[in-house]
Amino acid sequence: MNNLKDETKWAIALIVGILIVVVLTFYFLLPLLDGIVMGIVFSYVAKPIKKRLEKKISRVFASAIATLVIIIPIFFLMFYGIFQGINQAIYLLTHQHELEANIAKILRDAGIGKEYIQKILEYIPSLITLIKSKFELSAFDVTKRFVMFLMNFVISAIVCYYALVDGERFIENTLKLLPEDRRDEFGKFIREIDETFLGLWFGNFIVAMLIGFASIPFFMFFKIPLTPLLSGLMFLAALIPIFAEWMIILPVAFYLATKNVTTAIWFLIIGIVFLYFIPEIIVRPYFVGYTSKIHPLILMLAFIGGAIVGGIAGFFIAPMIAGLITAIYNYYLRQR
Repeated sequence: MNNLKDETKWAIALIVGILIVVVLTFYFLLPLLDGIVMGIVFSYVAKPIKKRLEKKISRVFASAIATLVIIIPIFFLMFYGIFQGINQAIYLLTHQHELEANIAKILRDAGIGKEYIQKILEYIPSLITLIKSKFELSAFDVTKRFVMFLMNFVISAIVCYYALVDGERFIENTLKLLPEDRRDEFGKFIREIDETFLGLWFGNFIVAMLIGFASIPFFMFFKIPLTPLLSGLMFLAALIPIFAEWMIILPVAFYLATKNVTTAIWFLIIGIVFLYFIPEIIVRPYFVGYTSKIHPLILMLAFIGGAIVGGIAGFFIAPMIAGLITAIYNYYLRQR
């Protein structure tokens, strides 16, 4: 009887100890959650590339090349786009008179009277001063956020690589901990989840590519400079919710408004409808739902709700939870 009590105490102590370790691990890794989740997502995008390369070269080199194929273009587009955005913001803040002249031209083209234009222009110096003061006050915070973002991106590359190299081996070793009569069944269940996640994130990657490619003729038709960069940023905005497609479309529309207001309005309407609303609300849920077997409505709500609640990590985690539930449902439906 005493032995049974001692065993129960040790079992409880072990469970409590494991829970404490899990909680502490989660607590310390929480600031890096975005990078860890992005790395797992990137590994699913890179997995088909790794599988092809593995036929010719070792697993380690195949994983490294697949990781670089995904990470390098994203890194270039992301940081070059941020660099260009900062340059344009500095230019606008340091060329106040030119900015006022462009705004006055836009307002005149829109048919607004001179007295109203003058009143609007009177507020611009105060607005620029306010923006400068806010930027100066938050310079440290901006630097800290940028460093954390850069760190998370580097971590995502490392997580992607190790997930490709050791992911399958980790699952195999985990299966060995289970009773032998349960290994085959649990292995099938894990493969179901893996296939669902692969369809989810590779499908999401294909949709982002389609949006990027579709934006090329759109920008070229309106004779927008830096079309390759902008189409790349559209791809990035569709892939990672650091910013959305409309955050690229709006500044370009403002640029067009300095030349022709009517053209800018048409650009804004067509861009928002065909490069933002339709892809995000219709194309992404249905296409990714087809590749991952997740219902389009659930997927749409997961993408939107996850991004609102949890930012970058939420955008990725919420669909994965939906995918996990779907995989469990599909697996047990087939077992019946």
